[in-house]
Amino acid sequence: MKQIPATQARQQWAQTIDDAHRGPVSITEHGRESVILLDAEVAHRALQALEDAQDAARAAEAEQSMHEGEETVTLDAIRRELGL
Repeated sequence: MKQIPATQARQQWAQTIDDAHRGPVSITEHGRESVILLDAEVAHRALQALEDAQDAARAAEAEQSMHEGEETVTLDAIRRELGL
């Protein structure tokens, strides 16, 4: 991953964007990583994968709770409660 100081990223913004289209660019402030600039398509795919993984983890937790006998609520009960 390319790493550049924030000052350089600002001064060469067009080049920084071009670099990010080819691969992630780590931008540092005071020598410490501050942000990572990604191509939009890569960022969208990464965020979708993260969301999918979180959904799968929540589903697994819910399934485990049901197997352990935790109380569940039916869709009809929720509809009644909401007045639908």
